[in-house]
Amino acid sequence: MKMTVIGSSSRGNGYVLQNDSEALLIEAGVKLTEAKKALGFNTAKVKGCLVSHQHNDHAGHAKEYEEAGIPLLALPEVIKAKRLGRLAKAIQPGKGYIFGGFRVLPFPVLHDVPCTGFLIQHEETGRILFFTDTYAMQYDFTGINHWMIEANYADDILNRNINSGGLPPELKKRLHTSHMSLKNAKGILRRSDLSVTKDILLIHLSDGNSDERRFVKEIRLATGKRTTVAKPWLELDYNINPI
Repeated sequence: MKMTVIGSSSRGNGYVLQNDSEALLIEAGVKLTEAKKALGFNTAKVKGCLVSHQHNDHAGHAKEYEEAGIPLLALPEVIKAKRLGRLAKAIQPGKGYIFGGFRVLPFPVLHDVPCTGFLIQHEETGRILFFTDTYAMQYDFTGINHWMIEANYADDILNRNINSGGLPPELKKRLHTSHMSLKNAKGILRRSDLSVTKDILLIHLSDGNSDERRFVKEIRLATGKRTTVAKPWLELDYNINPI
């Protein structure tokens, strides 16, 4: 099983988990043509697409995906906002879902609109934890093999950009109540049992309020785990055992 990043920023978010026979899409914030490239144009193997929330960089192309015959799992607010139809299944709290060999458990996270993270399990990958566009994590998870965790900004970089006049002061309050800081990401990982963790992928970094090298270094020092920043067309081996 491999994981491909199509996009991971405010310009558009999309990720593909796939092997030769099946695929699961995470987010619908990139054009279908880009998702098709990641799939080798084999959309027939797509079992579903998970959508975290209604903002366009995560759900802007959801209707396009549905019209291509891809089932979607999304909050009722997303289904309403994007005018999705019969292929869109509304997330019910506490309920798990099956898409081919993928088992998915959505859970609520803290953003400025209703938003969900996803615990994804497959026999090849083990347990994948995905969450983005949230400023905190109110749950503890065990047995996670692969982390896909937002690290959007660092407070000192954000403060410097605001003090220099490069950003409006009101942005600080919005970020503090909508996106994950590097400090909070480290705190979540430090309090978690990482004994079976293979790798950590940092997603949705801000263009101006982050520092890729620094973020990777600090997370590696905090966890001792292989850490990577999500960039378009990055591919990672998500098998829990070597092939």
